[in-house]
Amino acid sequence: MKKYILTLVLLTTLLGGCTKSFIDLKPQSNVAVADFYQTKTDFLTAINGTYASLQSNAIYGNDYLTLTENRADNVVDNFPSTNGGLKYNIDQFLEGTTNTVPGNAWQAFYNTIYDSNVILNRIGDVSFDDATKKRIIGEASFIRALCYFNLVRLFGKLPLVTTEITAADAKVLTRSDVSVVYNQIEADLKSAALNLPVSYTGADIGRATSGAAKAMLGKVYLTEKKYPQAASILNDVITGNAYQLLSNYSDVFSTSNKNNAEIIFAVKFLKGGVGQGHPLWIQANGGIDSVVAPNLKKAYPVGDKRLSLVYSGKPSGTSIICAVKFFDAIGTGNDAGNDFIVIRYADVLLMYAEALNEVAYDATGSNGALSNLNKVRLRAKIPAYTLTDLPDQTTFRNAIYKERNLELALEGDRWFDLIRTGNAITAMAAVGIKIQPYQLLYAVPQSEISVINNPAIFPQNPGY
Repeated sequence: MKKYILTLVLLTTLLGGCTKSFIDLKPQSNVAVADFYQTKTDFLTAINGTYASLQSNAIYGNDYLTLTENRADNVVDNFPSTNGGLKYNIDQFLEGTTNTVPGNAWQAFYNTIYDSNVILNRIGDVSFDDATKKRIIGEASFIRALCYFNLVRLFGKLPLVTTEITAADAKVLTRSDVSVVYNQIEADLKSAALNLPVSYTGADIGRATSGAAKAMLGKVYLTEKKYPQAASILNDVITGNAYQLLSNYSDVFSTSNKNNAEIIFAVKFLKGGVGQGHPLWIQANGGIDSVVAPNLKKAYPVGDKRLSLVYSGKPSGTSIICAVKFFDAIGTGNDAGNDFIVIRYADVLLMYAEALNEVAYDATGSNGALSNLNKVRLRAKIPAYTLTDLPDQTTFRNAIYKERNLELALEGDRWFDLIRTGNAITAMAAVGIKIQPYQLLYAVPQSEISVINNPAIFPQNPGY
């Protein structure tokens, strides 16, 4: 059976063990679902496996950045012959319905959703301490929400599956409206925020926290243009005082400084040929500076400390080129070990400023929008904005959009930001790529269309 939507009914791969370090998620065995999920230890092992599935090269291990950064205007791919042109075609909007990069991402996200569903469906039937049970429910809810949030932004309408289903059930799935999918994402993140702890100690550091659930919910609300709700939940994250901006921007991304105070949630990786590393991100085999688009480097003001990290170079131990932001000396397994930062505190500050400005422009500068925007700029060692610089809602809005691009460059936010702000078509035209509105979504993988084989309930996205 091919692992497409029907993956949802296959056996899950269970990784790690409750006595091991959280990031030491080595495969233990493939265990039949019916014989598993009997004890607290089983559920701890299962949730470790669900985190580990986020490491897939099809998503956060590699191709998530292809789908979100190569697709946008900050990254260029000048090598149509590499990997059969898969990434080049995504960069140039030529991928069609059979490109395996979005197809594999669909599969990997649904694999992870399946893992989460099994945990959430079965945990109520097993007795163990409430504190651990609540935490596992929160973690599974958070991960499921994260997967659906990415899928709905990439593909639009989705099959929304929150239970264990059979192969026959999978073949009659329909694509739920985007609003229905977002309702589920919101519900999962609210559940996660209630059930997850504020922080962890020891080997558990790096698991999803209540702050991570709230920060992600803020991003969901912002995407849905629910600005008052976004401002409220993001304010909770800020006033919780669990996170802070590091004084040195480059320290945020240092592989010797993982789990630092700015990181709210990251997918964990470990290099060294142990099956937990990843290839260099946003890489190329061409000349230096063949990866990052010139327009991005030109956008930084003089003296901006963030500029040096978007240039390209060769990390120690390899001739492969990648962005400096993701430098890591290659390990013995020819892999890298950077954690993938899904959301960090600077993002929260900028989202909060944006939400406040969308609720109402503040001509007095007292509502926090201006000060939070300026915290990010001052950390980059560039001048703070004044109300004279940003005299109305539109100029303030555009300043935030620009700051998000400079602050979060190459981290997987650019394409989604262009779409939610309505600027994708214009931004791509500015770098010489003319796209049509239907290309704001990827095609549903043709493999999925073929498995369901019923356009009445499972149609392809328009335009493909």
